[in-house]
Amino acid sequence: MRIVLINPPLDVVLARGEITPVTSYLFHNSAPLGLLYLAAMLEQRGDAVLVIDAAAEGLNVNQTVLRARRFVPDLIGVTSTTVGFEDARALARACKAAVPEVPIVLGGPHCSLLPDDAMAETAFDYGFVGEAEEAIGEICDMVAGRRPVESVAGLVYRSSQGLVYNPSRPEIEELDTLPFPARHLLSPSLYRPVPIDQHGLPKFSMISSRGCPFTCVYCQKTRSGYRSFSTRYIVDEMELLVESFGAKDIAFVDSLFARSRERVESLCDEILARPALRDRVSWTCSARIGCVDKPLLTKMKRAGCWRVRFGLESGNDDVLKFIRKGTTKKQIAQVIRWADEAGLRPKAFFMIGHMTDTRRTIEETMAFAKSIPLMDITVQINTILPDTPQAEIWARHGEAYGRILSDRTGDKSFWQPTFIPKGMTPEDLVAYHRRFYREFYFRPVTLWRHVKAISSVEDITKYLKAAHLFMFLFAPPKTRSE
Repeated sequence: MRIVLINPPLDVVLARGEITPVTSYLFHNSAPLGLLYLAAMLEQRGDAVLVIDAAAEGLNVNQTVLRARRFVPDLIGVTSTTVGFEDARALARACKAAVPEVPIVLGGPHCSLLPDDAMAETAFDYGFVGEAEEAIGEICDMVAGRRPVESVAGLVYRSSQGLVYNPSRPEIEELDTLPFPARHLLSPSLYRPVPIDQHGLPKFSMISSRGCPFTCVYCQKTRSGYRSFSTRYIVDEMELLVESFGAKDIAFVDSLFARSRERVESLCDEILARPALRDRVSWTCSARIGCVDKPLLTKMKRAGCWRVRFGLESGNDDVLKFIRKGTTKKQIAQVIRWADEAGLRPKAFFMIGHMTDTRRTIEETMAFAKSIPLMDITVQINTILPDTPQAEIWARHGEAYGRILSDRTGDKSFWQPTFIPKGMTPEDLVAYHRRFYREFYFRPVTLWRHVKAISSVEDITKYLKAAHLFMFLFAPPKTRSE
């Protein structure tokens, strides 16, 4: 069979003028690994696969449809997040108009979380709930008439009685049974790191685990469990990236890389034992404050890690407790100091506009971020996503915490206000968001940290590339009403 897998274009986002210098890198930072895992499974079957990352390539809907049509597909697969669903819907409608005989199946987070909403769009012939690697071949066989539609676990489709949900499909327990993502189907030149996250080029992304065992209130992966590829599988993939793709830097983009000391120590030992990796590739990862200590961070540095990313989210203990981070400011400060002393250039993710945030707690968070030795930060605006503990709290207590400014799925990007805490305005959150970046970066200690990190012409170049980001942060803030 001939299958086209598509990461949708950004027509709707572009039309609303919502891409800024800060957010634009999000669409070019990493290849769509979910689609590339599916492509690898299909290629193992002998199918012909075309992967189109329309967002990264800057294609519009019409250009995407034209490329898909030229491939003469038997099946079109589209992935979508919640925030990108409007674009996925527009793409599906255009594909259905151009090639009405070709079935279109929707997968990805939005369909898994809100299948009723997703399948309300009739341009999608099928939806899929859950992990699709083991199902994609069955879907192809079903489309080809070799198996009944009722036999594909996880599939959603329409009948004369309405939507039909086949039995759910179990999660893949043995992740090592999956082939490595089919990265050869997309050009590495499509992807570029945020300048301050650039360490070596080419840079590739990897996923070493799935799910998260923790219960942060804002996250859709809450209660999703945790499964890891084996140490050998992970390091084999790293070696493949170095030997076959020339990787100089690898970003582990799974939700939680440093789940336990044993897991990370095993990975570091395996990396250090391989001449093909030792001193040839650097890497970054995410960690939870309670899962690392100074000896482990030091070992990670020896194994090639140059940066650890921490989801801190707030600098107020009461807010941290409400969002279920399971940590305190004191613990955070200690771990960030350890990471800094190990030479790991710690980066933190913060969020403003939590349900219990006030002007005082946001000011405290900004002051806390400046009090610990962080190299870089990312600041987002709290967004109440479907199927999160936060959404359950809102459903029960609602306006006791604030108000919803927009409930439209396309607005739920974490980069604009959609929920406003009690006593605050959208303008407050936009101004704090911009101010947080300015006050963190434009102070002598942060500038000096970055100056000390410059060791080559390439380093100078990446900071010049970042100049437009900082100019944007100096610009007067705007809200949607403007």
